Amino acid sequence: MGICGRRWGLLGWQVKFLKCVGGVTLKMRKVESKHRVFILAVVAFLVFGSASAVFAADVVKFGWYGPVSGAAAQDGQEGRSGAELAMELINASGGLNGKQLEIVFADDKSDPKEGANIATMFVSDKDIIGVAGAFNSSVILAAAPIYNRGRLVDIGWGVTSPLVTTAGEYIYRVAATDALEGDFMSKWIIDEGLKKIAIIYENTDYGVGVRDVVRESVKKYGGEIVAEANYVQGQTKDFGSIIASVKQAAPDAVMCGSIYNEGALLIAQSRDLGFDAPFFGTDGFFSSGLLELGGSAVEGARCCSVFYHEVTAPKVREFIDAYTKKTGKIPGTWAALSYDSVIALAEAIKKSGASTREELKAALDSLGSWEGATGVQEFDANGDVNKSLTKLVVKDGKFAIYEK
Repeated sequence: MGICGRRWGLLGWQVKFLKCVGGVTLKMRKVESKHRVFILAVVAFLVFGSASAVFAADVVKFGWYGPVSGAAAQDGQEGRSGAELAMELINASGGLNGKQLEIVFADDKSDPKEGANIATMFVSDKDIIGVAGAFNSSVILAAAPIYNRGRLVDIGWGVTSPLVTTAGEYIYRVAATDALEGDFMSKWIIDEGLKKIAIIYENTDYGVGVRDVVRESVKKYGGEIVAEANYVQGQTKDFGSIIASVKQAAPDAVMCGSIYNEGALLIAQSRDLGFDAPFFGTDGFFSSGLLELGGSAVEGARCCSVFYHEVTAPKVREFIDAYTKKTGKIPGTWAALSYDSVIALAEAIKKSGASTREELKAALDSLGSWEGATGVQEFDANGDVNKSLTKLVVKDGKFAIYEK
């Protein structure tokens, strides 16, 4: 019977616990005691502790992390909005097997140390059974050993480095890999008749991953790398010396391993210095931030993406319309991929009834195909997904599907 139905003389009050369904109902009458404060604390613990336990049982809890501040803040904020939308739509449709979804959000600032600290926090919270993050490859690579030891699955929503493929059995991702994007972009450039290629990249796991793939792919498709240069993400603002050295090599095109902010600066400063070679990028370029920061200088810049907002597939349109209604903005790649990272965890729970970390891991491994904002997808044995890519170009100040 536990404490229910019993009469306790405590704290100067005689307390009778009448029932325990959905909490504790008390019947009390005052008696004298010099330990009144202590006993009231006990009663409060029993009442509110019971209510808290009941509430926790009705919730499924995920963690989410990304760069809400720092060098990639715009992408991180967009990603958070995508995850919030996923949570809202899931809960509005009845939750996960009758339970409401709760997400604990954390800002990693694009800092690997912060990513590791967040991983430790999430692993320590036993109520969290799945995680969506990160945006930066270097951040998830720093956090991965902690998630693997804690047996807590983490689905990266922006990470593209080939190193993530072997980061551990609890690490997944919904973003296309640099191996896929770098090869795709290299072939596109060569198919355009541009044979002499320069590579400019941020000195991170992402940037180095793009460089390595492009080196091999350009050679494979019959081109030549004539120059390489790198910069420090979040710190380099003046690209003058880099542009001068690359310009001297007279490339036909420049392939960038950059995200939108530094990509915009790099292109704008190149145009100011009279360097007019076409610029190509991965999905890191596909952001409204590139247009806002680069202005007319980024006209003609080309990139690829796993997501484009004019797609008409029903599930994709559902996301686009809901995101636009929520934020007043058209979603970009990072909103869509962050949304998908939450949807993947949710789909695994819906199909399996998973309620523990190990059950969710098993459910993801056997999930099969599922559909999100970036289309139908399926995890392979390494936790990666293969996705189709779309060619995009900046035309009349907007991103448009590229047509030669």
